[in-house]
Amino acid sequence: MLELRLIDPYGYAVPGTTHPNVPEANIAEVEKRLLEVAAPKHAARWDGINGYRFYAADYRVQRTPEPTTATSGTFLDWLTTVA
Repeated sequence: MLELRLIDPYGYAVPGTTHPNVPEANIAEVEKRLLEVAAPKHAARWDGINGYRFYAADYRVQRTPEPTTATSGTFLDWLTTVA
């Protein structure tokens, strides 16, 4: 599973567009929705404010793998041995 989020042209995550735990089978559908629905809405909201030009085509989707739960050799591993 992956976490998907919409990234604006300046490299910031667009608020409200983070989708955690997306199964492999749904990745294409979620990416399409982010780029075709959320990106144009966000771009339109910011376009023309203080001279900024936002275009939906400049947005991208960031894929982040889910973190592993292995704690061997980490601080969390040390915490379980101390308690």
